[in-house]
Amino acid sequence: MSQEKNSHIEIVPSNVTSDGKLSFKNGQPVIQFIIGEQDRYLLGDTVRLVGEFSVLNGVGELGSANANLTMDGRTSLYSTIDQLVIKSQSTNQTIEVIKDYNRFMSSYLGTTNDLNDGLSFNNNANLQVLNSEAIKDGVVDNAFSLDSKAMSFALALPCGLLNGSPPIPLARQWGVGGLIIEIHLAPDNNVLFDKTGTGTNIANAFYQFQNVSLCCEVQSPSSEALMSLQKSSGGQTFEYNSISSYYTTFNSTNAIINFSLGLSRVLSVFCNFVTSTHLNNRSFNGMTTYYPMRGDNQVAKILQVVFTRGGERLPLDYNIDTVQRDSPENNTGDSQIYRNYVNSIQSFAKNMRNTISLENSIIELTAKTPSQSYNKFIDGGANVGVGVAFDTISSQGVDFRTTNFGLNMDTELFDDNPQSVYMFVKSKNTLVFNSNGIQIIN
Repeated sequence: MSQEKNSHIEIVPSNVTSDGKLSFKNGQPVIQFIIGEQDRYLLGDTVRLVGEFSVLNGVGELGSANANLTMDGRTSLYSTIDQLVIKSQSTNQTIEVIKDYNRFMSSYLGTTNDLNDGLSFNNNANLQVLNSEAIKDGVVDNAFSLDSKAMSFALALPCGLLNGSPPIPLARQWGVGGLIIEIHLAPDNNVLFDKTGTGTNIANAFYQFQNVSLCCEVQSPSSEALMSLQKSSGGQTFEYNSISSYYTTFNSTNAIINFSLGLSRVLSVFCNFVTSTHLNNRSFNGMTTYYPMRGDNQVAKILQVVFTRGGERLPLDYNIDTVQRDSPENNTGDSQIYRNYVNSIQSFAKNMRNTISLENSIIELTAKTPSQSYNKFIDGGANVGVGVAFDTISSQGVDFRTTNFGLNMDTELFDDNPQSVYMFVKSKNTLVFNSNGIQIIN
């Protein structure tokens, strides 16, 4: 009886340039990889984007004028990914798309990794350096135009399909018919910033990838299993997790956020915040996950949080009244909010480490400029978000096909300073394989 066999494969981009260099600035905003249809399974958690990373100015190198140029230390190279798109190669149907992927990773990395991870494998793999001053010295200043100084990386691509699912069948008859993986690059203005908060003398700086490929492992079924699969008449199903993304803004003390999700099996919802004017602005770090901010650069404390389904409180049948509501002078982050936030990204019972602490969630620190606050946070910078899990036990989820999800927050945002909200929904989807191709049931 033959046995399953694993093989390592490496794929170059289907849209690679003649010099092998890819950048948003020079008109290569999408990197596309094709994993062809085959009678094998993709082991999703082995997928790695590998290559070399460089930071340059308009004339091809970094000079003294760029002495303050840096990037976010926690998200590191993930800050360069605006969208992650996964499609079927045979049908071109979208299986999963995560918009604002860099903002998703800012929450994901902060709640599933700790300081030691940033000093060890994350530093080697995705060039994470948990401080914007340190990443400037360790990555940005080293990763300039000379090829010998480009920084090597091996970037995992966390998402629902690749990390929360069983091996993915790549065959046309009994699978997805191959995969197309697209990485959409983020604008340079939302990746690089001036650590002094001035944004001067760095207007032409940009990041660049080169010698990029996609590495992964595939598994061949045994001959007996393959024969059985090839004889199947179709109608097989494949269940997988998916991450959906939503965006909105609020600009009042009472933030009412409603979305029609159209999803039947919602597992959890989480979101993070950033002042809208800090996005695509080289004077600020657009990847921070901080409290809502007033126009006077003071924290708009979160006083109450309510989660609803169709206007009714769910899954919590009570309002979260924070310690700031009861004790206005309390500058410690609220433990109820943080526990539910962590639980919405990874089950609290299974969460072994994160970077949330009293040091990086304390409210009294303001966000006037990167040099005045963001650099001074330890453990990877400010780590703030709001979320809730609907189902961490059965993994069956809650039906939101015809019912709106709602998040109501009372804050101290009593002036005109719009806040951006990036919301991510984890849900369960099903792929149906038949003679007509694939059908996605979400």
